[in-house]
Amino acid sequence: MIVFISLFTIFLTVLSLLTNNIIVWWSIFLLMTVVFVLLNKSSKSYTSIFNYFVIQESLGLLFLLFSSGLLQFFIILLKIGVAPFHFWIFNVTNNIFNYALMWFLTFQKLPFLTILLQIFWLSSAYILLMGLLICYVQIFVMKSYKNLLIISSTESFNWIVLGLFFSMFNTLYLFVYYFLLMILLISKFSKSSSYNFVNWETALVFLNIPFSVSFFVKIFSLSEIFKFDSFFTLLLLFSMFLSVLAFSFWLINLSMKNNEELSGNNKMNYFIIFPLMVISII
Repeated sequence: MIVFISLFTIFLTVLSLLTNNIIVWWSIFLLMTVVFVLLNKSSKSYTSIFNYFVIQESLGLLFLLFSSGLLQFFIILLKIGVAPFHFWIFNVTNNIFNYALMWFLTFQKLPFLTILLQIFWLSSAYILLMGLLICYVQIFVMKSYKNLLIISSTESFNWIVLGLFFSMFNTLYLFVYYFLLMILLISKFSKSSSYNFVNWETALVFLNIPFSVSFFVKIFSLSEIFKFDSFFTLLLLFSMFLSVLAFSFWLINLSMKNNEELSGNNKMNYFIIFPLMVISII
């Protein structure tokens, strides 16, 4: 079933690129909501399904009512959960686990991303940069592993959106690679334990170690944003230090625990895919 849903999502993504009809776009939004419901129905995450359905369909109705491209642009930012419009994400992610969470953070956003590109407002780059600052502050004050992972994914997605407006092909390629990496790193979430889904491999990737995909996403985006507004970019670089402090909380805990229980993230796959990151970027 997951293979069929993945192919169906790719089909909707291609369809969104081939048309600029608002009714077709709204239909894609509705079908992606159905996909989310199908993925989470088996895990009985009814609270998350209800919250996601209400938020997405309410915003979808507003998308149809407003004909202004600028208002529709902000509505799609809300639907995707791009920072600083990501306040509703935690109401959905509280009750989803395993690969359903991975899907929500990555592949679920793909058709929305291509539609966002077609109605992009150039001055929104400042809004996306402000969203990154908010993410770094949130990362600094959060100590839940799962919420740290969600905020870090939201922050990385903001960088992807920024990079998309400078180079569509390169960014879509990095998005697909980031998606494959999340499949390997996001292990089996457990309702009975709050820490068994993170290990050294996951911590290192989210710390943006050099030559990783998330590291290159930021480097490519920053190289273009420096041409746009160098002062704000420097402020953003200084604020990244907050995320380093926050993720050091992971490293301290990992260094003080018996990590035998934290070894379920396919370590061999990680050490195979990490060298491929460097090769693929080159």
